[in-house]
Amino acid sequence: MATEIKEIVNGYPARWTFGRPTLAAANNGRARWIRGSTSPLDQKAPTGWLADLYGGAQTGDDWARLSIPVNELPVTEFNRAQWSWYQTATESMGVNIVIWMHDPDDNDKRAEVTQVGGISGLDKSAGWNSHEFVTTTTQMFFYGEGTTGTGLTAGTQYTWDQFRTDTLFDGWTIYRITLEWGWEASGTFESAYIAEVKLNGTVIMLEPVTVKHIKTVLTSKTVVDGAHSADDVVCEDADNGEGTEWDWDVGGTGKIVKAVAACAKNAIVPVLEIQLYTAPPTCELDDNAAATGPVAADVPNFVGIITMPAMTDTGTGHSFSVATPSLATGNLPLYFDAPLLYGVVMDKTGADFDASLLSIILTAEMDD
Repeated sequence: MATEIKEIVNGYPARWTFGRPTLAAANNGRARWIRGSTSPLDQKAPTGWLADLYGGAQTGDDWARLSIPVNELPVTEFNRAQWSWYQTATESMGVNIVIWMHDPDDNDKRAEVTQVGGISGLDKSAGWNSHEFVTTTTQMFFYGEGTTGTGLTAGTQYTWDQFRTDTLFDGWTIYRITLEWGWEASGTFESAYIAEVKLNGTVIMLEPVTVKHIKTVLTSKTVVDGAHSADDVVCEDADNGEGTEWDWDVGGTGKIVKAVAACAKNAIVPVLEIQLYTAPPTCELDDNAAATGPVAADVPNFVGIITMPAMTDTGTGHSFSVATPSLATGNLPLYFDAPLLYGVVMDKTGADFDASLLSIILTAEMDD
């Protein structure tokens, strides 16, 4: 029996059309891979993996997406797509396709062509939904840069066939195709689980990328002068209602594997706790006020707490502490499923930071 040998370059076949799918989300949206191990999510998906897209509270710019790389497929050659997904609830929009294309000889010229999420014929109901993309339906609009010469108008709906035959776009190529969830002006989009995707007759294998990368994010605040009591909030302003949360833009989903706290004041030994959320918390945020989080309104967005060991120092250097998974009390690794993490820092023992700069560094192992 003959065995087919395929050349592999950087994890891809040397000649490929559609690459490994990845996930992305922004603002109130979240995206993660899950195993469909219980009914009804076990009913579909060739790999058993599904893309869990959560749109969250919709304000016009909240979304989650499945991204599929495309290897310069001519616009004229893309003519078939179908996908299925399970919706937790009925929404005003379904999971829609976006086709990202550019001039293959000039990357300054690009456009995304978006299917209207609320178009008639795109399923939007609770339960299993599926869609077969029709190239003759007026449902696609575009925005982009360097599109002078097209016979189409940005923001106006057309058929996909009109893009394929346009005087400008018919010479362009596709570099990415995404399936989107969100972008609505109001309401809350619960999870939609994408199970099956087929593009131009090719089954797209849905599964998490196994290669990990590390992201380290630093956030600093100059803490208010004055001694804290045990369990007080630590931040930059003690005036009522003026304190703010700590933010870490990690840019994806994954797990926190290390936390570092460093203060520009020598010889202080507080024990800090870091509460993390996937949305701005509504609990007490003012410095030197008794911590109240997580309050009931914040519980749906509560990720967990990182407990730092007591700070120490090296002679005249900064006071610092480091939490890693080897510490029994650190609560690491800590998994998260949002690209932006919001925090409340608490002083569990009481200390005077003496108007010094306090820095919190989070290191995460990212999913994609």
